[in-house]
Amino acid sequence: MIISDKQELRRCVKQLVRRAEVCEASLDFDVSGGEIGVEAMLDTWAHPAAMPDEALRRATAEHTPFDPDAAAMFAALDAMDLPVRDLDRAQAMVAEYERPAYLREVLDTMRARCVLVCVPMEKATRFEDDRLEPLLVASGDLFVPGRYGVDYAGAARKLVDCAQACGAGNLLMEHFDAQALRYCLLPLCQDNGYALHVQLRSCEEIDRFALLLDEFDGVRALAGAQASCELHLIDAAAQRMRLLVCLSDCAHMSAALGTLGTRFVAYSAQAKLPEQMLGRWLLARESIWQALANAYLPLARSGYTLDTAAIERDVRRLLGDNLMALCRPETL
Repeated sequence: MIISDKQELRRCVKQLVRRAEVCEASLDFDVSGGEIGVEAMLDTWAHPAAMPDEALRRATAEHTPFDPDAAAMFAALDAMDLPVRDLDRAQAMVAEYERPAYLREVLDTMRARCVLVCVPMEKATRFEDDRLEPLLVASGDLFVPGRYGVDYAGAARKLVDCAQACGAGNLLMEHFDAQALRYCLLPLCQDNGYALHVQLRSCEEIDRFALLLDEFDGVRALAGAQASCELHLIDAAAQRMRLLVCLSDCAHMSAALGTLGTRFVAYSAQAKLPEQMLGRWLLARESIWQALANAYLPLARSGYTLDTAAIERDVRRLLGDNLMALCRPETL
């Protein structure tokens, strides 16, 4: 269907973003034993108390809870039809679920297509839900020098063993280390077809990583950066088709679209809890559709014909397909 005016454009983008299946790039949570439920969510922003309602009362007695994790908690509770105003009852309702069923409910409500879950090497086991994809964490302890320097070959062997144990095809570098990248992680990814995930903290780290990636043909990488240097990362990825950017700030979506087209990941919750991930995604969708609609406006005003099929394709790529192509290329 052809989009004929600004309001119709905004409605179309809003509906498509709200309904889209999404892929999450990093959930740092112990699927088998991590704390879940209302008390775990409260602990992200409020002081503990004997009961959830008491913790909420104390946290909101003197001020409105503007903490982003509070908003994520309330959004998640509301989306899962759990009572927002009666947290003791909400906790009791969560307790009625078996753990796997509750986690499935979170993923269903989020419309999750795939979630990359950080897996420490010492807990390298497989997941039952096929929407969960292991993201094996290459611990900084692997690269601590011994008497004869760093054993990069030994570190690579350990990572391969752990990747095989949990079925991982994606590696996360815990801390940026140029030597570990050059002598272990990049060759390892090149030889085994793993995708490499990194979080970069400065423009210098972005430049060093980009140049190292250029040296290793075939290695696919997902990189995130702090908001202050995210535009630099976008520029670095412009001529590097194997470098996929994961945005941390929707304010940079227009710049990313202008430089990369739709070849980037629009959002990652970077959550510590599954419910926190759900809540952050619910809130992020509202920022994403508004930023995307605003990015379409100059095209619409210039007379370019926009239609729902093209917008749906763009949304699917930004929220799912691009990350799926990196972490599960065999499924596309």
